[in-house]
Amino acid sequence: MAIRAEFSISMSSLRRLAVALLACSPLACAPLLANAQGYSPRPQERVSVAPVPTPIAEPASTPLTNLPGRQRRSLNGKWQALVDGYADGIGDWKAVWKDRTAAGKTQFFEYGFDDSVTLDVPGDFNTQRPELTWLEGSVWYRKAFEYDAAHHDGRRLFVHFGAANYRTDVFLNGEKLGSHEGGFTPFQFELTGRLKDGENRLLVHVNNERRKDGIPAQGFDWFNYGGLTRDVDLVETPATYIQDYSLQLAPDSLRRVDGWVQLAGTAPRQPVRVRIPELGVDVRAQAGADGRAPLRFEAPFALWSPAKPKLYRVEVSTPQESLQEDIGFRNIAVRGDALLLNGEPLFLRGVNFHEEIDGRRAHSEADAQRMLEQAKQLGANFLRLAHYPHSEHLVRLADRMGLLLWQEIPVYQGIDFAAAGMQDKLEAMLAEMIDRDRNRAAVIVWGVANETSPGPARNSALAALAQQARRLDPTRLVSAAFYGPGFDGGTLTVADPLVASLDVVGINEYFGWYIPWPVEPEQAVWKPFGKPLLITEFGAEARYGHHGADDVASAWNEEFQAGFYRKQLRMLARIPFLRGTAPWVMMDFRSPVRMHPFQSGYNRKGLLSERGERKLAWQVIHDYYSEVGR
Repeated sequence: MAIRAEFSISMSSLRRLAVALLACSPLACAPLLANAQGYSPRPQERVSVAPVPTPIAEPASTPLTNLPGRQRRSLNGKWQALVDGYADGIGDWKAVWKDRTAAGKTQFFEYGFDDSVTLDVPGDFNTQRPELTWLEGSVWYRKAFEYDAAHHDGRRLFVHFGAANYRTDVFLNGEKLGSHEGGFTPFQFELTGRLKDGENRLLVHVNNERRKDGIPAQGFDWFNYGGLTRDVDLVETPATYIQDYSLQLAPDSLRRVDGWVQLAGTAPRQPVRVRIPELGVDVRAQAGADGRAPLRFEAPFALWSPAKPKLYRVEVSTPQESLQEDIGFRNIAVRGDALLLNGEPLFLRGVNFHEEIDGRRAHSEADAQRMLEQAKQLGANFLRLAHYPHSEHLVRLADRMGLLLWQEIPVYQGIDFAAAGMQDKLEAMLAEMIDRDRNRAAVIVWGVANETSPGPARNSALAALAQQARRLDPTRLVSAAFYGPGFDGGTLTVADPLVASLDVVGINEYFGWYIPWPVEPEQAVWKPFGKPLLITEFGAEARYGHHGADDVASAWNEEFQAGFYRKQLRMLARIPFLRGTAPWVMMDFRSPVRMHPFQSGYNRKGLLSERGERKLAWQVIHDYYSEVGR
């Protein structure tokens, strides 16, 4: 692709704001930088193709799947940046989006990229410059690249963002391409027909302000990293291209794939071919006027599992395009209160992860590798990715390393489910998560919520999300994590009305930390509810290196945390329908709402410190997983 990324830089236009920021404390500056406004939100023998029930086709704006397999040019690196704490530049007065440079003695504009600082992309802006540590507001990014139309005749070009937190407006050469809301899922805009020969300038306005109508809303227990936090790419396709595909085992089979390929573009009626050379699979189909080509075939798959994470090289092609990627095939199912992987009982030895490493937002493949290696060392076969979709790097590595995943959208405490437009946002975020990772064998659960309070609006909204998840992807389980359980006459109960809409139920319980033990562990009786139970969170805080008695919660020491887990495990051993556990959390993570001196702005429930040092509780869980994994 004949696209050359370049930009120029100097160092003065943020000086006035930097001086103002440095003149006050971070906490005092936070209100100054908050409350930005002004957005406009948004062979096997060849087989004949039989009609197959398939999900409803997504709109043409669906981000491209399998980005690593496409013709692309990275825009990662240094971007020029301007801080705009009040989002003043998004309107018509300052109009930063026009990207104007003064020419002559009579022109003056109150911004200037040519004299700005730079920020690394991908990466959060909060940890790159000390004056931005507490920024909850707007930052403008600019990148210039060269375009030669002669090299792109008949081709289409998209700019693809892995994620940006939270609201994003994208402009090309002073014209708006569109907006996106959501901090953790991919989005793209088409540049075809808008580019000019020579230099083109891409401007991106990102605002991480917490909002009452946001997802998550204003209150959440992690650090609100802002900016272009994941990869940015220019992606080139034919005029009609492979937009997406689903190639996974049918829910009722260990051999049959019921899949589809979705084309988008000017001539969607095209032949489609899917090959898996290692298995001799060579299947052809014809896309209809809607670009959808249903597929059905069988093959003697070596099934993917944590013990043997087998991946096959799969080729999807049309006469104009060919994509390849490595895909695993496995079946995840529920039978009563049993959880089955490839027809065999499964116990999930899990742990929760936040997407944070070294006190910053994790973003690279190297970051993901370190995080997943920590899970393997613990003895885990399962990760709950809290409380939002993590990077595609991590999900693809989990495929290769044999780690099962629960992925969830950030439907956290405090969501206003009755707000106008909220359901559309919920459904868009869920669709963007599923679209990106529907072909990853590692993903076995789509999570639709964490610790939300029952009520008519919430119950209706989340039940609809569960139905949407099954419609978009019938090959995986749907779950949510509830805070509880309840305690009724000596029995621990799970009575949330949403349980009826789920395949697996997650419970976050903190007996002995946030609430007293209702009974001793050996006396705890959990009432069955006919579905598999996962303890999706349990934990207590301890500061690494702080030691003392094991019976005082307020001591914040490692001995208490280790004793807490031993007591929890005594209770968990008595739940006959327990199908997995996930301690909260693998590593201490930043959370400004944690104000105890031993916390110092961190949630200290990690089995590891923020620097990766093992607390005593790490060994407790490691030994437990060694025992139940036999």
